[in-house]
Amino acid sequence: MASENDAVKKAMIVDARARNISPNVRCTECGSQYIEDSQADIAILLRKLIHDEIGAGKSDKEIYKKLEDDFGETVLYTPKFEMQTAASWS
Repeated sequence: MASENDAVKKAMIVDARARNISPNVRCTECGSQYIEDSQADIAILLRKLIHDEIGAGKSDKEIYKKLEDDFGETVLYTPKFEMQTAASWS
């Protein structure tokens, strides 16, 4: 019974973390649609990847880095800060 409760708790934590990360990730096929709102194959893949990475014990920062490395900077709604592009943000 305890291990079943532990599994349920872990699944709830994974889901909560995934819901926290997903609004920061765009569907690269749909353009500006959140992956949670898209049924495109790539959005489904991105949601699964996020769940798998959380399940593997990765931090949010590591997951964002993997997404950016694998799918490009535009997969994230908030681009990383770089000195050469800082002027365009002011």
